[in-house]
Amino acid sequence: MKVNFIGFLLLLITLAGCQFESPENPLTTGPEPEPYKIVRDSILTGTYLDIAINEDAASVYAKIQALQTTKDIAGLHVVSNIFSDLRILEKRLPLYQYILLDEKPGTGSGVQITTEGQVVKAIYLNDGKKLSQWPEKGNASSSVRIGDSVASLYQKLSKISTISTYRNKFQWISLLTKNLATGYDAGMSQSPQWYFGYTTGTDQMDQIQVHFQGGKVSKIYVDHYSRY
Repeated sequence: MKVNFIGFLLLLITLAGCQFESPENPLTTGPEPEPYKIVRDSILTGTYLDIAINEDAASVYAKIQALQTTKDIAGLHVVSNIFSDLRILEKRLPLYQYILLDEKPGTGSGVQITTEGQVVKAIYLNDGKKLSQWPEKGNASSSVRIGDSVASLYQKLSKISTISTYRNKFQWISLLTKNLATGYDAGMSQSPQWYFGYTTGTDQMDQIQVHFQGGKVSKIYVDHYSRY
């Protein structure tokens, strides 16, 4: 049950942070989840996991990268990392594992793109439909396809954004999950919160929320999740 429990909690966290489901866990219906409890610790002074209050964002990012080997962190989620101009994202797109394209307000046909190992791993619509490419009828040069190089994403998305049918999907561009294997993105310092999670035992996990003001850590919340 460990994998299902952690997956469910991470899905709840993602939904709470951005109102869209994870592309690897598209929204489905089914039995009510088993209850769980949350105990929160608040850090307002000092350090936690070597992350210090008032520390600058770039330094914090390096420390979270170092935690990958000790805490098995899969990715770092960056809150409110949202844009409406694709042109400013050419250098930033390859730094992220999860990209969401949608209208404002959100729609069921919003597009979720996940990458792994510098290639496109999955494409989903917000309504849960799994795609092999987007747009579904586009040719190779004007559609994003499973297996595409991350380096090709910007040029392909630029072409798609000029097609009138899909132009509205670039009103809301969210770069949510940072690839910790890539370098620091200076724009992350504008985010009010980063969060990541890792398992701490059977049916247990911690979620770490690092809050920022003016590019420096203002507080840290630690939520301990477990079964009742």
